[in-house]
Amino acid sequence: MDSKCEIISVGTELLLGQIIDTNAAWLSEKLNELGLNVYYQQTVGDNKHRLYKVFKQAQERSNIVFVTGGLGPTEDDLTREVAAELFDTTLTTDDDTMDKIESFFQKRQLSMTSNNRKQALSFKGGTVFENKVGMAPGLKYEYEGVIWFFLPGVPKEMKWIINEQIIPYLYQIDFVEGKLYHRTLTFQGIGESTLETKLIDLIQTQSNPTIAPLAGNGYVTIRLTAKSKSEQEASKLLDQSEHQILSRVHSYFVGYGNLSIEKQLINLLKEHGLTCSSCESLTGGLFAAKLVEHRGVSQLFKGSIISYQNEIKEKVVGIPREVLDQDGAVSERCARLMAENTLNKLSSDIAISFTGVAGPDPLEGHQPGTVYIAISQKGKDTICQPIQLVGERSQIREEAVQSGLKLLLSELNKR
Repeated sequence: MDSKCEIISVGTELLLGQIIDTNAAWLSEKLNELGLNVYYQQTVGDNKHRLYKVFKQAQERSNIVFVTGGLGPTEDDLTREVAAELFDTTLTTDDDTMDKIESFFQKRQLSMTSNNRKQALSFKGGTVFENKVGMAPGLKYEYEGVIWFFLPGVPKEMKWIINEQIIPYLYQIDFVEGKLYHRTLTFQGIGESTLETKLIDLIQTQSNPTIAPLAGNGYVTIRLTAKSKSEQEASKLLDQSEHQILSRVHSYFVGYGNLSIEKQLINLLKEHGLTCSSCESLTGGLFAAKLVEHRGVSQLFKGSIISYQNEIKEKVVGIPREVLDQDGAVSERCARLMAENTLNKLSSDIAISFTGVAGPDPLEGHQPGTVYIAISQKGKDTICQPIQLVGERSQIREEAVQSGLKLLLSELNKR
């Protein structure tokens, strides 16, 4: 069945920004995994007139609607009442839910007010889904060919009812014919447009699995999506599609999943059996911090020299005073020597250096955003890349590190 799903989030607090609507995002992802297509998402406040208008619109354009929120005991919880008016039906008390609510108050020796009974209301002729982690149950009602599900707005309760009650029900009524299974292939050293060109015939004839290229920060991913009734069958479909893709672009393949650029670098260093080190001026150790966030990096990252002042560049890194006086710390010559000397001092296979002006003031006649990145490797000529960045101080430092990571990846991919 071709699904046209709609998600409606109810609550004035969502519109005011007092609560972030995580329900819609979670539910969209869950429905996508089931192969159900979400066409629309709406948020509406606790207003009877606007609720009715939104519900009526959903009834006219969708064949399965999920409503979260508005099932509580207070006066502004209007979801059930408005839906009953649209469906031209009445609300009735569900005895099992009412027993649960009464038992809750009795066990805690609390006085139950009359409005708590509201949470036991359900649609006459509808279905009630038990809520084992909260009070208000999930509700289902079919009206003129459209299936409606009503869920509590509390995320924990909504997720439990979806996972434990509604998804099994959808399979039971054969509304869900298959499930979506995903696999993400990550590539580096090739642009999105070039990758797409090499795979264009596969993309244009895709059916199941589908092929979706997506650019990332220093990498490109391909998301394969297969629809199947079993994980085993889906795995076979994904394997076939992956084989076709890698037969053309295997040299750029770096792994599975959405890998961060630093994780890609770590993987390549491991693959080539190389060690790395850094010498940082304007980045102040930010490059090293990016790497050491990852477990196991001590096997390949020797360390970093943070040579923020010229005194440290001279006495620790070994930059000659004449270079600092004649060319300056913000120069190609200084960057090259920083990388080369660090390579030797830390006995690494590859070293990267960063020097430049983060701002906000100019330095040595250079404007903020002036950056030099050098890479030195054993047995290879040192390279240096000058770049000009824009932005605030923190942005320049962050972008300098990202540029350095990309340059390192590019050099390693040439091996």
